[in-house]
Amino acid sequence: MRITPRLRRCSPMALAMAVLYHPVAQAAETGATALDPLVVKAAPVDDTYRPGPTSMVTGRATDFLSQARTVDQVSARMLEDIGADSLTDAMGYVNGITQGNTMGGTEAGFIKRGFGSNSDGSILRDGIRQPRNTFPLFTIERIEVLKGPSSFRYGIQEPGGVINVVSKRPQYSWQRIISGEGSSFGGGDASVDVTGPLGDSGAAFRFIVGQQDEDYWRDFGSNRQTVIAPSLSWKDDDTRLWFAYEYRDYDLTLDRGTAFVDGDPIDVPRKRRLDESWSRVTGHDQSFTARWEQDLNAAWTSRLTYGWNRRQYDDGQPRVLSVAEDGTVKRRADANHGFDRRVIYTAAELLGDVELAGIRHEMTLGLDHERRRDYLADRYRGATDTFSIYDADNGDLTLDGATYLDSTSHRLDEINSTAAYFDDNLHLGERWILGLGGRYQHTEQYGGKGRPFVVETDTQDNIFLPHASLLYRLTPRTSLYTSYSESFVPNEPDADSGQSFDPETGHGWEAGIKRRFLADRLQASLAYFEITKENVVVSDNGVSRAVGKSGSKGVELSVQGEVTDRLSILANYAYTDAEVLDDADGGTEGNELPNVARHTASLLLARELALNPDFGHWRVGGGVRYVGSREGDSDNSFSLDDYTVADAFVAVDNRWLGDNTHLQLNVKNLFDTTYYPSSGGDTRVVVGEPLEVTLQASVSF
Repeated sequence: MRITPRLRRCSPMALAMAVLYHPVAQAAETGATALDPLVVKAAPVDDTYRPGPTSMVTGRATDFLSQARTVDQVSARMLEDIGADSLTDAMGYVNGITQGNTMGGTEAGFIKRGFGSNSDGSILRDGIRQPRNTFPLFTIERIEVLKGPSSFRYGIQEPGGVINVVSKRPQYSWQRIISGEGSSFGGGDASVDVTGPLGDSGAAFRFIVGQQDEDYWRDFGSNRQTVIAPSLSWKDDDTRLWFAYEYRDYDLTLDRGTAFVDGDPIDVPRKRRLDESWSRVTGHDQSFTARWEQDLNAAWTSRLTYGWNRRQYDDGQPRVLSVAEDGTVKRRADANHGFDRRVIYTAAELLGDVELAGIRHEMTLGLDHERRRDYLADRYRGATDTFSIYDADNGDLTLDGATYLDSTSHRLDEINSTAAYFDDNLHLGERWILGLGGRYQHTEQYGGKGRPFVVETDTQDNIFLPHASLLYRLTPRTSLYTSYSESFVPNEPDADSGQSFDPETGHGWEAGIKRRFLADRLQASLAYFEITKENVVVSDNGVSRAVGKSGSKGVELSVQGEVTDRLSILANYAYTDAEVLDDADGGTEGNELPNVARHTASLLLARELALNPDFGHWRVGGGVRYVGSREGDSDNSFSLDDYTVADAFVAVDNRWLGDNTHLQLNVKNLFDTTYYPSSGGDTRVVVGEPLEVTLQASVSF
């Protein structure tokens, strides 16, 4: 039976009516027990913007005021209010983050405190590294962002930070949610989410199915994704088990965007594409996660974690090689078949909360092993053609007769790392917390390419990565802190040339203040940071090279939570100064790092309306996102202008069907601003989405 209908070219109103009059409404007519009349939400959404405890820093749940690091959170309520459909949507309201290379919109890529890319491995799912992809949000509960070097806990990482998407877990009370959304671009998505207990066994399950089928907003194209995600948990007084599997099948538009000539975008309508309808990525992803926590006694808990992730896909694109001043575009037909990216992760940890010599110690002792395998089977290069950007007919470039490249096919890059780590938070009296720890990591990297296969990389590295922090509770609601940490990344060879690079190393420190206001409803933080990174690899128009040293420093301010019982707020600002500190070979010393905005800011407000409950529960709000100007490449040969994008929404929860019914209208890019969020070079500049209206409807019972 087909659970999720195909929604392409379904109008928003038709979609809403289809969802509202689903047969589940018949439950109200069959003698089903009436729900508690105080419950008016259509989904089990956390109703606060205020960040909760997080385990990102040390692996144990830690309160906001006890974290000697910056951890930003995007709650379930925020994701719902902004109508986020992707990780890129959600990151728009996190300060100090800008969009990076997205592989033509088919992968998530972010710059964090000046550093990052779509291939940096900084996106985690439940603390486990993921192969690069677009991360639809059907199965995501909330998102956490740990800023600064994080290799102590997460191994090989860029020093800018990591993003952790937290999965929806099985619940021990029954919840059934059917939802759908229509877009003004054409098409939409739908999902079914069912969770509940398995009798009195201590077990619970969750089963999520999601389907997206949308028209692409530019001249041509469409995006389709199907997600199937079952999960199971079991617990008793001392034991907690959790198993989760997710399968995603997709067929996505690969759009490298527009081009800049002499520092300006080409003068064509923003919808005009420079490629062909066959510029796409097709494939499927799988992931499996298992976690076992066992309380050994009142002081110690053991935890075993296993994660397996695999992404397999093919791509094809007319690669734009150049755009002349007269508007002549030169393109080449390229294709890659048989990408196979895998991450396998295993960790064993002991978490203790003990008193030694009169001092309370929160300790983490761990061993982990990670295997990352990145393989490409076949690479093709086709013919070239030229056409004018002023001619809407792009031409007839195809992959027919493309040449198989023996020398760059059969490409493998594999990294195996094994590490032991420890962390100890020493509570020195009532006010001081001293954090000390480190990670000793052994890394082996092996790779090469070609038929016959030629080994290009076969290296080993051993490194110790220390970290330290000091936190002082100035008052019960105010903390001061400072911290230091390091990072380590074995660079992958260049995808085209096969050139290898020495490992990147980084270190950073930050100092800040955190405070709670208004009876703990509102949280604010202010942090200053500095990061230095050696042997940075940059890529312009697909060509990678290393520079000697880069650095970033800046200030981040955030206010987040509830001003009143009815008014929620997120307000933040970040200043980031990121530049090349040393580049003897490339001559870019003093240049700003590409895609890094000096200034970013956002404001999101949502208010519950004080209306008669007979008319439903109404919520209205909107947000503004500002991103300052950024350099478009490492040579700083052109820049992307600053931009401001506004969003708005209105939502109502009611009992029209005798169950919890939710309707929400979102208007994204309210003033239809033309903007360019990121660049991969002057022939690969991403075009921001125009005004979009979405209508969401859901029923829970």
